[in-house]
Amino acid sequence: MIAHLPYALPNVENDQAVNPGMSILIQYLFAIGVFQGTLLAILLNITPKVSVAGRILGVWCFLLALSFLGALTIANKAYTYLGFLVGWVYFLPASFGAMFYLYCQFATIERAFHRKDLLHFLPFIFCYLLNFDALTAPLEVRLRGAPDTISFYVSNAIFYTQAFVYLGLSIRLIHSREQSAAKNLANYNPQVFAWLWKISWLNVIIWTFKLVADFVQPMMVFSRIADALIVIFIYSIALAQWRHPHLFKIAQLKQVLTRRESASSFEAKQQVTRPDAGQSGEDEAGKSGALDAETRKNILAAVECHMHEHKPYLQNQLTLQELAEAVGVSGHHLSETLNQQAGKNFYLYINQYRIDEVCRQLQSDQSKKFIDLALAAGFSSKSTFNAAFKQLTGKTPSQYRAEIRKFDE
Repeated sequence: MIAHLPYALPNVENDQAVNPGMSILIQYLFAIGVFQGTLLAILLNITPKVSVAGRILGVWCFLLALSFLGALTIANKAYTYLGFLVGWVYFLPASFGAMFYLYCQFATIERAFHRKDLLHFLPFIFCYLLNFDALTAPLEVRLRGAPDTISFYVSNAIFYTQAFVYLGLSIRLIHSREQSAAKNLANYNPQVFAWLWKISWLNVIIWTFKLVADFVQPMMVFSRIADALIVIFIYSIALAQWRHPHLFKIAQLKQVLTRRESASSFEAKQQVTRPDAGQSGEDEAGKSGALDAETRKNILAAVECHMHEHKPYLQNQLTLQELAEAVGVSGHHLSETLNQQAGKNFYLYINQYRIDEVCRQLQSDQSKKFIDLALAAGFSSKSTFNAAFKQLTGKTPSQYRAEIRKFDE
C-alpha cells in the first residue's frame, strides 16, 4: 500500500527516485512530525487542566504521528520492528474529518464526551473493515502497493468524502455559533471565530491539495506542500490548546443554544398541535420580520431609554434575553428590532455603548489605563475590548488616544 497514499502518507519511494535531496527533507519533516505529535499527544492527555477539546487534539496528534511514522518506515525500509505499520496507517486520516468537527464543537462549547459522538468515526471504521483482508496479508504482499480491489476504491471514496463532508459540517457549525454569539452575547472575542475560519480554510486547502496529488501524479508537489501545512496546522493548534485550555470557548454560548433548542422544541410541538397556525406569519416574517415598522420603532425607543437610564451595558454578562426581559419584550422581537431598526446585532449594539463610555472617560482623563476603562465599561477582558474597539472605530485604543492628545495640543 505504497502508491497513492493520501493526506499524510505520500509516495516517498517515488521521491527518492526522482529527487533524493527532496526525499531527505521530507523525511526530516516526518521525523519532526513524529516527535512533535507524540509529545503533544502525551501533554494533552496527561495534563489535568486540558479540556475535552484538548484531549481530542491529543488523540489527533497521536494518529498523525503514527501516519508520519508509517511514511518513515516505508522510506527507510525499517520493516524489522515497524513493518506492522505498513498498510495499517493508510486509513488513519479517515478519522481526521470527524476529529476537526468534534474539536470545533467542544472548543466553542465545553461539554462531556458522549458515546454517540463515536458515531462520527463510522467512516473510519468502515475503511478498515472493507480492507481487513489486505491489511492482514503478509508484509511482502502489503509492500506491493495498494490492492486493485473494489473494496479499496470504495474505501478511497469514503476517505475523501468524509473529509469534505465534515469540512462542510464544521464550516456550518462555526457559522451557526458565530451568528448565535453575535445575536445573543455582548461579551465574547470575535477573533475566536476569525481564527476558526482561518484554520477551516487551511484544512480545505490541505485536503484539496491531497486530493489533486492522489489522482494526478505529476502534481505531487501539492502533496509536499500539504504535508508541511499539516504539521503547522495540527501541531500549532495543539500547542496553543495545551497552553490555553479554553482557547476558543465562548462563555454563555452553551446556555444560549440550550435555550434556543428548548424554544424550537416548544414551537415544533405547537405546530403539531396547530399545523396551520402561524404558517402565513412565518412566510411574512421571513420577508420583512414579525413586527411592523412602528412597533420596532417603539421597542427601540424603549431600549434606548433603558440603556441611558439604567446603563445595563456595564454588566459584563449581559445577554439578549436579559435585556429583552428588562424592556418587556421577547428575545426574538428585540433581536429583530436591533437588526432591522438599529441596523446592528446585539453584540455591536451593546458594545457601541461600551466603546462610547470608554471614549468619554478617556477624553476626560487620558492617563487612565485601557484595561481599567474596559472593565468598568462592561468588557470582560482586554482582548474582547481591543477587538470591539477596532471593529467599531476602525482604530486601536492606542491610536485613538494618540489622536486625542494630538488634537489637544
